[in-house]
Amino acid sequence: MRYIIRLLCLFNLLFIFNLSYGKDLSIGFIYREPPEEAFYLYDWLVVDPDNFSFEKLKEKYYIKNKKAKLFAYVSVGEIEPYRKYYKEIDKSWIIGENKDWKTYIADIRKKEYREFLINKVLKNLSQYDGFFFDTLDSYQIALKPSEYKDYENALAEFIIQVKKTFPDKKIILNRGFEVVPQVKDYIDAVVAESLFYGLDTKTMKYKKMKEEDTRWLLNKLNEIKNLGVKVIVIDYVDPKNKKLQKEVAKKIYENGFIPYVTDKDLKTLGTSIYQIIPRKIMILYNSKEFDAVYNDLHRNFQAFVEYLGYVPVMYDINKELPKDYIGDEYAGILLRQTEYSPEMLQWLKKQISDGIKVFFLSYIPSDEEFLSFLGLKIEGYTSIFDKVDFEPISYNYFEIKPEIQPIPITIPQNNFKPILKAKINDKEFYPFAITDWGGYALEGTFLSESGKNALLVFNPVEIFRDVFKPDFPAPDVTTENGNRILTAHIDGDAFFGVADFDPQKNLGEIIRDEILKKYKIPHTVSIVEGEIAPWGLYPDKSKKLEEIARSIFALENVEIASHSFSHPFKWRKLYELEKQNKESKEKGYSLPIKNYEFNLEREIIGSIDYINKNLAPENKKTKVFLWTGDCVPPKEALQLTYKIGVYNVNGGDTWINYQEPFYTLIGPMGLNRDEYFQVYAPIQNENVYTNLWRDYYGYIKSISTFKLTDEKYRFKPISIYYHFYSGQKIASLKALKEVYDYALSQEINPMFLSEYAQRVLEFRNTVVAKDLEDNFVIRNEGNLKTVRFDKDVKIDIFKSQNVVGFRKIHDSIYVHLTNNGDSKIFFSSDDPNFMVINSNGQIKFYEKDGKVIKIKLEGYIPLTFKILNKNCKLNITPNGYILKKDRNYYDLKFTKGKEVYMEAHCGS
Repeated sequence: MRYIIRLLCLFNLLFIFNLSYGKDLSIGFIYREPPEEAFYLYDWLVVDPDNFSFEKLKEKYYIKNKKAKLFAYVSVGEIEPYRKYYKEIDKSWIIGENKDWKTYIADIRKKEYREFLINKVLKNLSQYDGFFFDTLDSYQIALKPSEYKDYENALAEFIIQVKKTFPDKKIILNRGFEVVPQVKDYIDAVVAESLFYGLDTKTMKYKKMKEEDTRWLLNKLNEIKNLGVKVIVIDYVDPKNKKLQKEVAKKIYENGFIPYVTDKDLKTLGTSIYQIIPRKIMILYNSKEFDAVYNDLHRNFQAFVEYLGYVPVMYDINKELPKDYIGDEYAGILLRQTEYSPEMLQWLKKQISDGIKVFFLSYIPSDEEFLSFLGLKIEGYTSIFDKVDFEPISYNYFEIKPEIQPIPITIPQNNFKPILKAKINDKEFYPFAITDWGGYALEGTFLSESGKNALLVFNPVEIFRDVFKPDFPAPDVTTENGNRILTAHIDGDAFFGVADFDPQKNLGEIIRDEILKKYKIPHTVSIVEGEIAPWGLYPDKSKKLEEIARSIFALENVEIASHSFSHPFKWRKLYELEKQNKESKEKGYSLPIKNYEFNLEREIIGSIDYINKNLAPENKKTKVFLWTGDCVPPKEALQLTYKIGVYNVNGGDTWINYQEPFYTLIGPMGLNRDEYFQVYAPIQNENVYTNLWRDYYGYIKSISTFKLTDEKYRFKPISIYYHFYSGQKIASLKALKEVYDYALSQEINPMFLSEYAQRVLEFRNTVVAKDLEDNFVIRNEGNLKTVRFDKDVKIDIFKSQNVVGFRKIHDSIYVHLTNNGDSKIFFSSDDPNFMVINSNGQIKFYEKDGKVIKIKLEGYIPLTFKILNKNCKLNITPNGYILKKDRNYYDLKFTKGKEVYMEAHCGS
């Protein structure tokens, strides 16, 4: 944008905040629509009001504790014709023109202009936490030096009046050095640009500033700092050169200023006191071939990318591909395309040149120029009749050996790591290799799809770790405080039915009395409105069914969910018919409710309103919408759940079991449809395990899923997920109870499904960064409280910030964070004197004062926890716990207490 570039020429900029660590502030300045990570990476974030929507931010209901104070960009010294308020500008307020940028120089001396800015412009920005005033020096283009003083006095008067009118708003000035002494008590920071690195204003290329220019600006900024005003410095460094960006930020910081080092267009997540580690992986797919939910990369590989800590983002190639640099957010690209347009090849070349890792699955482009760019050579093709000998090189085979497919005889020309070597007629080639730009796996060499189940030729965790080389702690949604997360949720189907073994009882009563009241863990329970409401399928039973539902929703350990109005079985098909104003003539699309035609809002918002008004206790509201049928909702359905602020869950295909112990039966966390995200059920329900309700005892096999998803790697939490019809048969109820008994015998941390869903959403926007001293920083809402190191490390609990402990599980170290949402990790060579090893509760309060640690734990069941204590004096309340001690390890088990307060005094 024009005014962004102008900032460069006039030395404008940015923002500031109230930091978490001493005097430091993390500053951001982004004029495009900022990604969610920006709200946690920065403490103060300046945005352009024309490119920022509070409505969109409000729609992201899960963002409740953002770190960033938001500042609105306001051009004070120039009038921009593209602003909405331009038509209200009086021509008498204009004293000149900036011909380079086609803007007009404004006369702040005019009282009417000052009042216009305050009453029309700034009052419309009341939702912001502060203002960033730009173009303060532009008067020097239009006025004579003899007129400067009057203008500067008027500018100072304006700034003071703004502060008096908006006393709660922070104010940042872009330069305006001449007026700072007059307004120093009314502003919060001053910005200057290009202290050490800047731009050549003619070529717009990055350059190192001349020493004399740096010296002059340093003196000026120190003068301002000596007035007690914070100084923010923006320097410009190519975003691909992250090392230099960090070095420059550190140099600015060491001079006593708040740094922000960014790209020339101010579009990227620049480096302040933290430098973000990009975690997104773009998964390209073609919606004209398959919906995203059926994409092989999504179904068969996404879970393992997530395990490594990366955030997969499904991206439809039929949309315009990103034009700008994406390396501040994205670490890599995965794609499985059979065709590549020239535009896509050029785009891929740019991404590789920008340092983004690209991994091709099954097919590589045949374009010779592109292959040469990749350093690959194709020397013919194999056929299904050829005898091809395969040999694994770097890793052992995993679930199956490679398939013989017609594939290009591919030979890497540059440095590469061979994964699979092939030989045909004495000619060796490499159909699977990892390269410096990413890698490729030709058809049948990574994923075999010839049988009932897709199978993996190599371990995807090992492969993707080798491709993307993660060197950061992975945010984790399977574990909290060292214990495996446990959720339980019930789809509302068959609530109206009766038990075969007790026909006097409805299935709602059976599940309530046999499960919900006996197993006191949190449950998320739903109903289908069309099955129990008076206007539904069973009006004669409605009164009793509604009473049962009310009794369930009133239970302390029950969270309320909706399972729709008519239980759609084919969401996307029904929505297409709705858009075309056509009736569904096919049976089986949803429940046959009299006089009802499918309506998306009625299914989601309407069913939730029904529950809240008719079934929910006064102190409870519906928190979750559970997808029905095929669980493939359109984007518009997801948007409705965002609009009303409820979590949406269900879908996914995790049911790996001893009969089919295949990693392709481990599903991902969910699916994004543009900016909206569907959270999948962690593990499948009994309908799958019972073979569509044929083997009534079949749900017992879910225990094998719990075990196999926590064997070598902990991929999933424990998730008990079923329908009310599990209460129909003696065998199904017995299986259900045995699943509960197994789950409760494990080291678990039970929580409601909405709490798990919040953690999944936080997984996607959690900031993993490094500070200027290379220490890891984790920033988020404070609900996702676990990060995992896949190497043996020890944490310095007392030096770290908002870290309560760690635990080794398998070959990984799971680090427990507090609910503060702002943690910094320091390593140590020794175990700490005190830490929490594991617990079934959640951290609700944490404070560290020197060598004293204070912790409050809360749980949904009587608390248990294990601590390491070397000579620290402990104060634990309440009493009523059983203590087992083994050297420095303390196991505490409370008989009733669900809240525990603990103090550890570990020296003077």
